Amino acid sequence: MSSTTGFSDEWGEPVAAESATSVGAWNNAWAQFNIFSGDPFATLADANRTDDKFAMGSVFCATYLVLGGSPLDAPELLANYGRAQDVAVTDRERGHLAALDHLVVGNFTKAAKQWDAVAAAGHDFAAIRFAHDVYLHVGDAEGRLGSSRAAFDRWPRDHTGWSYIASQLAFAFEEVRDFEPAEQLGREALAEDPQDLWALHALAHLYETLDDSDAALDLLHGRKSVWAEQDSLAVHIWWHLALRLIAIDAFDDALAIHDQQLDAATTPFRICDLASLLWRLELAGVDVGDRWVELADRFAPQSQWHTSGFLDLHAAFIYTRCPDHPAAPRFFDTVATSHSVGDSENDQIFREVVRPLVAAVRSGHASPAESAETLRQLAPNLNRIGGSIAQRDVVQLTGAHFAESSSNSSEAI
Repeated sequence: MSSTTGFSDEWGEPVAAESATSVGAWNNAWAQFNIFSGDPFATLADANRTDDKFAMGSVFCATYLVLGGSPLDAPELLANYGRAQDVAVTDRERGHLAALDHLVVGNFTKAAKQWDAVAAAGHDFAAIRFAHDVYLHVGDAEGRLGSSRAAFDRWPRDHTGWSYIASQLAFAFEEVRDFEPAEQLGREALAEDPQDLWALHALAHLYETLDDSDAALDLLHGRKSVWAEQDSLAVHIWWHLALRLIAIDAFDDALAIHDQQLDAATTPFRICDLASLLWRLELAGVDVGDRWVELADRFAPQSQWHTSGFLDLHAAFIYTRCPDHPAAPRFFDTVATSHSVGDSENDQIFREVVRPLVAAVRSGHASPAESAETLRQLAPNLNRIGGSIAQRDVVQLTGAHFAESSSNSSEAI
C-alpha cells in the first residue's frame, strides 16, 4: 500500500501516511471535533509525532491553534506549521498548506478562499470546515454563505457527513438573516444526527436572533442531556440558554449558569462566554457581586492577548470592571500599541476596529456620550472582530446603555 496515495479518509479523500493508524487518528479527531467531544489534539498527537509522511494532522492543529487565539509565534503553532511545511508532498496537502501560509500571518480571508478552492476539487470535509470557521473568525457572513452553499450543493445526501455540511449551511443562512432555510436545514441535520451540535447551535442562534424564547428554551431544555456532555462547546450553549433566561427576566437562573460553568471556563473563548453573560446581566441592572475578579484572574495568564478582536473585546469588559486588577493596566496599555506595524488583515482589524472599540468600552462610564458615538461609528465594521450576530449584539446593547447614561446625566444637570 502506497504511503502517499494508498489511504483515504472517511470522505474518500487521499491521506498521505506511513500507517493506517495515522489515518484512523485523523478520522477519529474529526469525529470528536464534529460532535464537540473529546480532545482532537490529543488524538492526533502520536501520529503527528511519529508518522513522517502524515501532514494533515499538523495542518489541523496549526489551523485550530490560530483560530483558538494562539499568538502567531507560539512554539506549538510554529512546530505544527513547520512540520506541515516539511511533510506536505501531495496536491491535497499543498493546497491546505497554501491556505495555512495565509492563516499564520493573519491574512484570514485569503486563507478561507484558498480552502474554498481546495474544497471545490472533491469532498474535502477538512477544507470545507476550515473555511467555515475562518469566515466566522472574521465575521464574513456572505463569504461563509457562499462557501457553505457550494459545499452543500456538491455533497450527496447519502455521503458520509451530510448533516455536518447541512448544519454549516444552516448557520450560514442564519447569519445573513435568511431564517426559513436556516431552520429547515438545522432541523434536518439534527434529525439526521442528534449529536450534531453545530445544527443545534445554528438553531439556538436563529431563535436568539428572532427573540423567540419559547422555541429556544424548548430546543435547549429538550436536548440538554446530549449537549451538556459535549464539553468542547457546552459552555457556549449554556451561554445561549442564559441569554434567553435574561430575556424573560429570569436573572437568578442566568447568574446560576455562570456559577455552574465557572470551573469549565478554562479557555479564552469560554471565559468570553461568561464575561458576555455578566456584562449583559449588569446592563439589565443585575448586581453580579465580585464575580468579575475570578474572570480577570483567569484571563491574566492566557497567551491569547491581542490575537483576536473578539477576545480583546471581552477582555476589555473584564478589566473595565476590574480596573484595579494587576493585569488591567497591562492589558489596556498593550492593546493600544498592538499591531502598530504590519499590513496583514488582522493588523488592520486591530488598528481600525479593535483599538477604538476597547477604548470606548473602557471610557464608557466617564464619557458615555463619546463612547456611544464611537460604538455607533464602528457598527458597520464591527463584524470584522469575528463571532456571530448574537455575540456582537452586546456592543449594540452597550452603546445603547452609554447613550442612556449620557441622556440621564444631561437631564440631571
